[in-house]
Amino acid sequence: MRLTLLIAVLLAAVLLVPAGVWFYSGHQDKVRLSALTKKLEMLGELTTVTQRYRSVFYFHEKKNFIQDKSLLFTADFNVYAGVDLAEGFDLQVKGSGVRLTLPAGRIFLVDADDERIHQVLIKERFSSIDTGDYLPAISEEGENIRRQALEQGLPGRAEERAETVLKGIFKSAGIKDISIRFRKEGPGGILGEQEEGAL
Repeated sequence: MRLTLLIAVLLAAVLLVPAGVWFYSGHQDKVRLSALTKKLEMLGELTTVTQRYRSVFYFHEKKNFIQDKSLLFTADFNVYAGVDLAEGFDLQVKGSGVRLTLPAGRIFLVDADDERIHQVLIKERFSSIDTGDYLPAISEEGENIRRQALEQGLPGRAEERAETVLKGIFKSAGIKDISIRFRKEGPGGILGEQEEGAL
């Protein structure tokens, strides 16, 4: 009788200990997932790359044989790119590993630096130059620079740096196994996913 009771107790211990470990492990994963999700949500629009471009402009207007004005100037543009976590992300946590799927990198802003517009040559004859003469050219150039930045792969570089930043955050939280993927979007929407690497 005692032997049967002892076997029953040992069998119960063998079955309950793994179940307890599994329950505790699952609970820890949920706690960690919640904490990491909050951290990522706080990052929001994560700017990881800033690039500066310089353009040269020439403006000339001759209204008649008396009124004449022309301007040669340069302007600097700052391009900001990164990953917008507010667009949604998928985070999976299991033990010491995480798998994170992020929105594709994109250009957030192309901004003309007002403090870095330099007049190289100015000519005014019975007519003065004002901001309305050259602001349309700067605005149009902003779109050209956006296209140029896309062609040079700025969103891809933004993804690479975002991956480095986020892996640093995860490592500081004690996570070693990290897999980060980016959704690839094109004119027709999401084209697929590309794994950027895992440690």
